[in-house]
Amino acid sequence: MMNTRSVYLFFIVMILAVLSQVSPGFADKRVALVIGNGAYKHTPALINPPNDAADIAEALKAIGFDVTLKVDVDKRQMDQVVAQFAREGKAADALLFYYAGHGMQFEGKNFLMPVDAELQDEVSLRYEMVGLDDVKSAMQLSPGVKIMVLDACRDNPLAEKFVRSISLSTRDVPKVQGYARPEKAQGMIVVYATQADDVAQDGTGRNSPFSAAFLKEVREPGLEVGAMFRRIGGDVYAATNGRQSPELSISMVPEYYLNQSETDQTIWARIRTNASAATLREFLDRYPNSFYAPDARALLDLLDREARDKADREAAARTASTGDGEAQRLRKEQARSEQAATQAGERERAMAEKLGAAETERARLTQELTQRTADQAAAEARNKAELDRLKKADPAGDAAAQAERDRAANEERSRQLQAEADRLEALKSEVARLEQQAAEAKTAAQSELAKADQAKKAVAESVKTASIAPSATGSVGLTSEQRALVAPIEGELRRIGCYPGADQNWDAPAVRLGVAEYARYAKLAATPTLPDPSLLDSLKALRDRLCPAECSPRETAVNGRCVAKTCPPGEVLSRDGACFAKPAPRVAAVREADRPAPRKAAPHHAPASSGGGGRCFSFNGTQYCE
Repeated sequence: MMNTRSVYLFFIVMILAVLSQVSPGFADKRVALVIGNGAYKHTPALINPPNDAADIAEALKAIGFDVTLKVDVDKRQMDQVVAQFAREGKAADALLFYYAGHGMQFEGKNFLMPVDAELQDEVSLRYEMVGLDDVKSAMQLSPGVKIMVLDACRDNPLAEKFVRSISLSTRDVPKVQGYARPEKAQGMIVVYATQADDVAQDGTGRNSPFSAAFLKEVREPGLEVGAMFRRIGGDVYAATNGRQSPELSISMVPEYYLNQSETDQTIWARIRTNASAATLREFLDRYPNSFYAPDARALLDLLDREARDKADREAAARTASTGDGEAQRLRKEQARSEQAATQAGERERAMAEKLGAAETERARLTQELTQRTADQAAAEARNKAELDRLKKADPAGDAAAQAERDRAANEERSRQLQAEADRLEALKSEVARLEQQAAEAKTAAQSELAKADQAKKAVAESVKTASIAPSATGSVGLTSEQRALVAPIEGELRRIGCYPGADQNWDAPAVRLGVAEYARYAKLAATPTLPDPSLLDSLKALRDRLCPAECSPRETAVNGRCVAKTCPPGEVLSRDGACFAKPAPRVAAVREADRPAPRKAAPHHAPASSGGGGRCFSFNGTQYCE
């Protein structure tokens, strides 16, 4: 019993140790070193590596890597940056090294070439080149996922010169172009831009074929790293018309995701039950061709229609409320206008009365003045006749005295007549002023009466509009009969696979989405907007599931239910639902010098499931090692 328990505990510890080497989900700290060497001093410059490095660095930053970018670095700088990379990788959950530039192999060892390298003999390899094994050793200090990507097999004129110098002294032509097969890559993913001993293409555009494919595939979220590099291999093979085929070596626990952003499936699962119009539009802009795009469009149309209906109801409520308030305001305005018109009319009547009195007084004074003037003239004539008679009768003195008295009396009467004339002129001026005021009062009264009449018409129109406007709540709620139908309609929608929840709220987005999906798959001319018996009867008439099950890529629909996919023996299921050969727990590469007698390679033969260790095979452009 003790031995069994010890063995059980040992396996538990081993499993935990293995799992601790690989981040099962989203890495917390991810570090990348990206180097692009193109400006070589002793060989023609390469155009694309600096571009490749800059673009790869930006792509890795976008998916959460802490990136160190170095371009055109010499031997000393490369040693320093690799050392710093090793220090940072000690606490990293994922470590990625990307190199673009010249590289070569010598005696089964692979080397990266700084821009100041000048190869003269075998000794210069050690002091002027950077051994790939040194980079691997630096990365082995990390406990997390370790990925090495090498787009470094360009045709190297300096390597050819090195070969000629070696062959003259040894009469042996060493293999230097390309890279040797991967060796001791335990716990790592190693990707070569082309197969062993082959030369990669630098490309004619901004990026090399391999880097261009990497930039394309790394943008897709939720893609398992092995599947991603296999896609890259297919892209490079197609882009170069079969002249270049990348080589992949994996020795790690499967299921790691370089781009850990949300996929369209995870985003849809998160937003579908409480989506807003803004999030749905963002989803469709980002994933216009997604499997879930039709459902997102249907839900967006539903939300837009509900938003328009709500806006119409609110506008109607505002119209009704505004109509009531406007009617009250207009009524007050009408009352003020009518009051002003009444006051103007009273002023007009008062002015008319004053004007009539003034006219009467003026006529009286005019008549009186005329009469007095005539009387004065008659009196003067009589006085003159009397004076003439007296002069004839008494020329001595009485006549003269009497004449003086008459003259004085006439002058007094003349002064009185002049005063009366002055009063008459003043009265005429007052009558003119009163006539002007009466005209102004009449005009003001007519204006106030027009305003009052206009206000009366506006009140009548506002009251009429308010009386025919829809109520703010008249079409919002459901009747008791309609509310009673919501629960059974939800139950029928769940039965036919169109609705997964239990909101019992007709206005809930998930319920409306379920109704929209039912209308879509039932090919209805229009989506039902209210719960009614006819909708419930049409749902009950369906005997089988109508809406298809929404399964993840790792599942398949069986009789309307999602069932986990299975793979043949020896294969594992990736996150994107594809089966691929299960990688061996470790890779043991064999150097060319230690390799047994040559045998015919079987590039189109599937790798054996068992056999001696150390053998590697290429299948459809992918490297598999036992």
